[in-house]
Amino acid sequence: MQAASVDLDDPEQSGVYLVTDEDLHQVAEAEHAEDICVRHVSLRACTDKASLFAALARALDFPPDFGRNWDALADSLSDLSWLPAQGYVLLLDEAQALHDADPRDFDVLLDILDETAASWSQARIPFFCFVALSPEGATDAASTASATEREDFHLRGEYIELNQLLKLVGVCESGGAGKALVASGAVRVDGQVELRKTCKIRVGQRVSVNGLDIHVRPDPEEGR
Repeated sequence: MQAASVDLDDPEQSGVYLVTDEDLHQVAEAEHAEDICVRHVSLRACTDKASLFAALARALDFPPDFGRNWDALADSLSDLSWLPAQGYVLLLDEAQALHDADPRDFDVLLDILDETAASWSQARIPFFCFVALSPEGATDAASTASATEREDFHLRGEYIELNQLLKLVGVCESGGAGKALVASGAVRVDGQVELRKTCKIRVGQRVSVNGLDIHVRPDPEEGR
């Protein structure tokens, strides 16, 4: 999905989007309601949790008693009562250094941001987070799959959500990273770009991402 095409006033489109610096500039200039709070967070010097928490605390005016841990971050992002607004847009630039230094922490951050976006969306309040990486990183940050052309996934049950499928086959390290990858427009289901992060994937469908074709097959052990 082109970042500039996202409607920042629509809570249904809330989520985490992996973008490039150029995309981030487009989002910053995009039209939105006056009561939408837009905050720029520079991650240029962030290579660990301590520097990440400090950057977020500065940019989002977290209270002095902010605990500087993952739980405190999740709680603060779900509150934001000190920044009253009808919606929130976070622009995280130069996040490549954090991803390269500690991919696991990067994925935890994506998970927390995605859960926050889902929570605000349920309250009908838009919450967007655009994470800027290098052009290569915007496509590959969440991907750990090898360059194999095809992989069969044996499904137990009626369906599996798309972001969880990407995690289970090793394309992404976490469900949050999977959702961000889907939101970027890099995933196709049966040849069509799929932007629904929790789209139900069933037997017989094909998911394509980063040169990998995932064919969903019935589990041979099921029904025995």
